[in-house]
Amino acid sequence: MLTWCAIGDSLTYLNDHLDETGNYVTRGYLSRICDSLPELSLQNIGINGSTTRDWLTVPLPSADVYTVLLGSNDWHQGIRQGSQADFASGTPGTILGNLGNLLGRIRAINADAAVLVATPIARTDFVYLFDPTNNAQGSYAPEHGQHLDDIAHAILSACSAQRIPCVNLFDGSGITPENAVKFKRVRTESGICDLPYPEYVGLPFDPAGDPYPYPPEAQALTYDGLHPSDEGNERIAALLSDALRTLI
Repeated sequence: MLTWCAIGDSLTYLNDHLDETGNYVTRGYLSRICDSLPELSLQNIGINGSTTRDWLTVPLPSADVYTVLLGSNDWHQGIRQGSQADFASGTPGTILGNLGNLLGRIRAINADAAVLVATPIARTDFVYLFDPTNNAQGSYAPEHGQHLDDIAHAILSACSAQRIPCVNLFDGSGITPENAVKFKRVRTESGICDLPYPEYVGLPFDPAGDPYPYPPEAQALTYDGLHPSDEGNERIAALLSDALRTLI
């Protein structure tokens, strides 16, 4: 049996907290990977809402296998992308520098561990199921002058330059603003309407007065515009399982 440490943000954390998905999700991507790779013994240390900056100081356990899935919250919060030099040196302060630092800490714990990095996935407008004041626009537009696809591709490129295995979930999962949800329930001049992407883009959302925009029938590859549904988790798990199978 190989010990597997999963590092990540809410996409990873929610695997063990399905009640926080409103039970829209029945099995997260980590559990689905364990189904296909029973030789892995999972330790999920994902932190809800975390950025790469948070992982500069989080204690890391010793493990045989590590996966790292971060970057989406960095993009939303405006942490700068950084350079391949930042990644190679592990200089904290940027997304790539923080990731390089994290990978260096993993190597210091177990130089022989198998390490797999994954890029963030695309997203559409996010509204938190239990607190609609927690919301954000989708990756179809820049945040703080940065595009999420640029960050994903920078992570992929930096890992490739250092020969670190990396899975391109941004492109490979097939999750896009177009198919993240079937529609968004929005208030228009003619009343409440269920609009597909991109018709809802730019329409204001009032957390206090508007209905929750993603009822159960709106879910597609995500259930809230950001977090994967069962189908979305299955797509992520399939890609990561194939890569892990090669590594171990």
